[in-house]
Amino acid sequence: MSQETGAAQKQRFMDRYLAWFLRWMPDSFVICLALTLIVGLLAFFLTGTPVWSPDQETTSLVSAWTGSFWDLLAFTMQMTVLLATGNAVATSPPAKLLLSRIASLPRTRAQMIVLGSVVAAALGFIHWGLGMMGGIVMGKELLAQAKRKGIRMHAPILVATLFMALLPGSAGMSGAAVLYAATPDYLRDLVPDTHTEATPVSVPLTDSVLRLDYGLLLVVCLFIGIVFMLLMHPKDPAKMKQVDPAVLESAESDTAVERTTPAQKANASRWIMYVIGGVGLVYSVLHIASVGAAGLDLNSYNFLFLALGMVLCANWGPEYYAGLVREGIAGTWGFILQFPFYAGIFGLISATGLGVVISHAFTAISTATTWPVIAFLYSGLLNIAVPSGGSKFVIEAPYIIPTTLDLDADLGLIMQAYQMGDGVTNLIIPFFALPYLANYKLKFSEVVGYTVPPVLLMLAVVCLYLFGMAALL
Repeated sequence: MSQETGAAQKQRFMDRYLAWFLRWMPDSFVICLALTLIVGLLAFFLTGTPVWSPDQETTSLVSAWTGSFWDLLAFTMQMTVLLATGNAVATSPPAKLLLSRIASLPRTRAQMIVLGSVVAAALGFIHWGLGMMGGIVMGKELLAQAKRKGIRMHAPILVATLFMALLPGSAGMSGAAVLYAATPDYLRDLVPDTHTEATPVSVPLTDSVLRLDYGLLLVVCLFIGIVFMLLMHPKDPAKMKQVDPAVLESAESDTAVERTTPAQKANASRWIMYVIGGVGLVYSVLHIASVGAAGLDLNSYNFLFLALGMVLCANWGPEYYAGLVREGIAGTWGFILQFPFYAGIFGLISATGLGVVISHAFTAISTATTWPVIAFLYSGLLNIAVPSGGSKFVIEAPYIIPTTLDLDADLGLIMQAYQMGDGVTNLIIPFFALPYLANYKLKFSEVVGYTVPPVLLMLAVVCLYLFGMAALL
């Protein structure tokens, strides 16, 4: 079979896969509603909980659902701020200038792919929103440099590279689940009463994602992604897709601020940003220095990036910074709409005793050695239906944590398994690809074909890692 015939068959297979995916995969909100019905039916048949009861003392499916529906309002706000502040930091003028200078370093296409992946991954591990937006900005700068230097770059490959580099972000230290677990008493509020005392008050980041073994796993996965992107880049210039010229306009955009009228001067005031942002940033740095990474939780993380963004944008004033935050909030509508329904699902699982039933089922088929692998695969599969690590953790925690405790497995390793289940499968579903696609004016079908092969290898590598670590711990 010739190379052209093989490539044509591969393309036809990918076209069929993408056509099937787009035909059958509904919107994430539809999936959210469907899960509510599915969990309700499971609770009804497996626990015998009535659908509705006139007695307020009797737990029913309706009372369990409505009783928890608004329990995630604080968490919803935390996640919204997490993404918005990360966007503001990544797109601030100093950050864009730095990324532009870094992007000017590569002299070949391969160097651009490697550099883009490493920079986006490093930023993402610190803050997934920063890695996402920083990677997008970095990619535009790389494409602009490639155009200036006459380097032919297949735009979908570069976007796939940046998208693959999201893995250390979604699976890293800013992941909602590990920050949730690091926050005192959050885990205890999610598990059944039978396991409250046995559940640790918190699981510090140093026990989960800030471990050397886990860092090496992320590096290996990043290396796999880079190698595949280099090998899959088209050799024929005629097959290389160029990015829409409008995409590169932001790389040349002007960030000048008007300070003519009193209102404009107030909106662009430097000193108020430096004073308030500076105080917040100094406090955050001193706080982290005193408690260490183990003391980071969602609130302290968000406060750090809120203050950092203010300082980075201080020279352009409050109005400019508010505009960057507003752009970041635009992508958080899914949190606001769907998180209450996931809180309701959590109520159905916890209040009806369904979480205990599922926990016992997992305990029956698992051991302390095999449980991390099962948790990884299960979390990855569920992530395809619920592509939000924070909301999905609220659904899973009521039975994943008790199962871990019952099997005497390492809770930090289970948190790693959960994070990787989300991080790896994020690379083959549209939810987190949307910001990349919107910024580069590409279709999901033009990118996902390059991420599926490395993801398959990553699944195998992560399973081997989790099994090996579970056997050693």
